[in-house]
Amino acid sequence: MRLPLFIAYRYLFSKKKINAINIITGIAMLGFGVGAFAMIVVLSTFNGLEHLVDGQLNNYDPEIRITSKGNKVFTYTDDIKTKITALEEVAVVSQSLEEKVVIKYDNHQEIARVRGVDEAIDSAKYDSLIVLGEFNLGDTSRHYAIFGGGLSNKLSIFPGSPELITVFVPRRDVEYNSLNPMAALSTKYLRASGIFLVHEEVDNEVFITSLDFAQDLLSYPNSISSLDITLYHPDEADKVKNVLEERLGSAWDVKTRRELNELIYKIFSSEKWFTFAILVLVLIISSFNIFGSLIMLVLDKKKDIGILKSMGTAEGAIHKVFVWQGSYIAIIGGAVGILIAALVVFSQQYYGWLHLDNGIVDEYPVKLLFRDVVLTFATVSILGYLISIFPAYKASKTDISNIN
Repeated sequence: MRLPLFIAYRYLFSKKKINAINIITGIAMLGFGVGAFAMIVVLSTFNGLEHLVDGQLNNYDPEIRITSKGNKVFTYTDDIKTKITALEEVAVVSQSLEEKVVIKYDNHQEIARVRGVDEAIDSAKYDSLIVLGEFNLGDTSRHYAIFGGGLSNKLSIFPGSPELITVFVPRRDVEYNSLNPMAALSTKYLRASGIFLVHEEVDNEVFITSLDFAQDLLSYPNSISSLDITLYHPDEADKVKNVLEERLGSAWDVKTRRELNELIYKIFSSEKWFTFAILVLVLIISSFNIFGSLIMLVLDKKKDIGILKSMGTAEGAIHKVFVWQGSYIAIIGGAVGILIAALVVFSQQYYGWLHLDNGIVDEYPVKLLFRDVVLTFATVSILGYLISIFPAYKASKTDISNIN
């Protein structure tokens, strides 16, 4: 095994008779290096964006959310409370109420979603989402709300806006009267205390206020639409979910944070691997340079092959020489590309050279994962091996009877 490795190494770095072989070999190595570099940078960028969004969702959505199947709202009874709080993994149980409403400010009017939350929520998490103003939901005398960035932009709302914001919704307990249509609407007023950003779907339609405000507006006294559970150890969410499903029964829908945002994670995953597939295709095209280089090397080294065969070297050993030759080109080029990409990614991670204008974060998010390095190196190595098989076969079958 050592002889084919040594000969392949010598062939790679020795001077060839046909100078074009050196050029093609260099191009092939460069192609694999650039391809591997692009793979690491692109995958790390997707990882960084996913990590950023995941962090935003961690502060907005709970580890576990419980809703009633088939019912828009329900009452948080002592029986349900006992079944949930009996679990030692549960840190906090907060109540929330969500519903579509109409919101009006000045001459702007939009359909929005009000989310009323109680005092049990962790306000510190919401603080990290706020990009303007502060987290303040008011009290019994004055009502405030924090607005999603997209919604606030559509309504031209900002913290400290001089006019009251009107929120109204059709009353469930009053029949519509065309002579007095306003009597069929439940109307309340509040002010903006802050602007938050999570992701587009939430930012464009949600505003968060107190649970009392939402219950009064929607005529749902003592009713909620979901229970939001915070755990001492978030990584135990799947285990706690299974226990809660057993305790609460089939009438309740229990979902983890990842299940609540399943579509977002699927989009990230599909975009990441679609991009990876395109880069693999680029590498496959680049790998044909190795094919051409090896075919020309076989022609250049016919005399050497004849000498090796006359000395009793088996065809299998000659085959391995040229397989290793192609693999060397791919591995060295890929390894250099991966190393440079890792330095670039780590540099961006720790020094933030590339900045984002008007973004949630100041620096472009990147995150290098070991599995991506392994995947890229494996892809490069496998392609180098596969593209070398046919030239190696031709070399092993070279007829030495016509060699001068």
